[in-house]
Amino acid sequence: MSYASIDISHTYTAPLGNESRYLLEDESPLTVEEARLALHSKGIAPHQGVLNFGINSKPVWLYFTIENPSAELMTRFIRVEASWLDQVDIYFFSNDRLINAQSGGDKYPFDQRQVDDRFIIFPHDFDVGQTEVLMRLSSPDPLNIPIYLLSLDEMHQKTLNDGYFYGAIYGFLLALLAYNILLSFSLKSRRYLYYSQYLFFFILMNLSYTGHGYQWLWPEQVTWQLWLNPILMLAYATTGLMFATRFLDTQKKLKRLHYIIGFTCWSLILLGALFILLGDNVRLLYLAFFAIIPFASLMITSGVVGMFNGIKEARYFAAATIFVTVGAVYTTLTVSGVIEYSNLGFHALEIAMLIEAVLFALALSYQFKIIQDGKITAERLADIDPLTGLYNRRGLYKILTPLLNVSLRKKRALSLLLLDIDYFKQINDLYGHTQGDKALRQLSKLLLNEARNGDLIGRWGGEEFILLLSETSEAEAQVLAQRIVDKVSELSLAVADKEVNITVSIGVSCLETPTQTFDDLLDQADKALYQAKSKGRNRVVLAQAN
Repeated sequence: MSYASIDISHTYTAPLGNESRYLLEDESPLTVEEARLALHSKGIAPHQGVLNFGINSKPVWLYFTIENPSAELMTRFIRVEASWLDQVDIYFFSNDRLINAQSGGDKYPFDQRQVDDRFIIFPHDFDVGQTEVLMRLSSPDPLNIPIYLLSLDEMHQKTLNDGYFYGAIYGFLLALLAYNILLSFSLKSRRYLYYSQYLFFFILMNLSYTGHGYQWLWPEQVTWQLWLNPILMLAYATTGLMFATRFLDTQKKLKRLHYIIGFTCWSLILLGALFILLGDNVRLLYLAFFAIIPFASLMITSGVVGMFNGIKEARYFAAATIFVTVGAVYTTLTVSGVIEYSNLGFHALEIAMLIEAVLFALALSYQFKIIQDGKITAERLADIDPLTGLYNRRGLYKILTPLLNVSLRKKRALSLLLLDIDYFKQINDLYGHTQGDKALRQLSKLLLNEARNGDLIGRWGGEEFILLLSETSEAEAQVLAQRIVDKVSELSLAVADKEVNITVSIGVSCLETPTQTFDDLLDQADKALYQAKSKGRNRVVLAQAN
């Protein structure tokens, strides 16, 4: 059987699958000579650039030929762009003679690789004429085989492009991870902590299956490298689901979904732990790739159910999870061999994760805004009297002192009115507290209508009200106070079949010396109010100058 040779005098950018033949081993391993004869006689043409045999495949033998038409040696690099393969053996034949053999893969410490790279790379000086190349690839991991033949410059360019791509990804994700960790501690929010865990395991999982982890972080840990991919895949799926429960507060708002997610996470964790204890790497791999199904479905379901249950931030969550689950499914199906290999399929999860990270950042920011708005609203309501809508005593104290200080510093007039409803207890006793509340609300409305812009109005307590009048002299304050007394006397409450009138008494005090405090003004107004009550009520009394 004759095969088309790859001419290395030309640039060859496509993967070598279409130019090769393959053969799956039976139960017993083949020697290189047996494999060479079998490939010559019954090798299968794949008709696809990247061969993919799925999880726990039998070992695969590949065969292709390289033609060097020049008059001198040409160095080329055969690069296997599947960083998770356990063992790759390569054999070079020239004139029916084995001239070179190399081995690589995760079963060997990283420092034994021919080239310091995350991928398995075999350099070879191709002699003039034709060279036969045989490769044996074996791994319980997905036997995904993108193989390229590169010159030194082409390999450097690919490495440089990879560096830019992953530099952008890791830079963005690590910055986002650090930001969320800081937020989790500064805001004491577990949502940010759970999201940080989810991001951390995605980054670690990506470092593992791209080969960067073995190259940079654990180059001597062969056993760790052989088990790490499925373990991190399970960690990524479970921490993602745990983040969903915390972000959407499923324990309180979506209890049934919370229990389903909890059961799923614990099932994945316990089964994973069991397979690790049994040393069953293959079943652990199947579990890890299966986990994408409940992960994807539950993440999307959480977002959609949250939206239908009125959780506003769930719309961001739903959009983010749709991107990442589609990306995760696409990458998983690509790597596991269910669909044909492509660069887009391989990098789909990474791209989707960047989009998801942006959307989750928006979701967390929106959720933070809701929490902060709630705190501001709660704080504002704590300063407001719920019956009248005016400031209560707590709210008044926050504003009174600054206003007083401005008047003192700029030597401006300031007056205070202390107002009390006459015989208010009788209204409550005769007509009930509902009518008393109605009188308070009507009086509040009247005070708001009569006051000027810049006047501060509040309910001091019970039936007492305060008006703080900036830039108002004693005479001006007296005029306003008298107008309020007259207007109130015209008010009437409809109680049963009759009208009930109310009146008020007002004590007026004015800022006189730079040493006066708000309590001084209040004490003077209170004494003037007592005089107004003593003189028959329904009147205004000015405080006596000290």
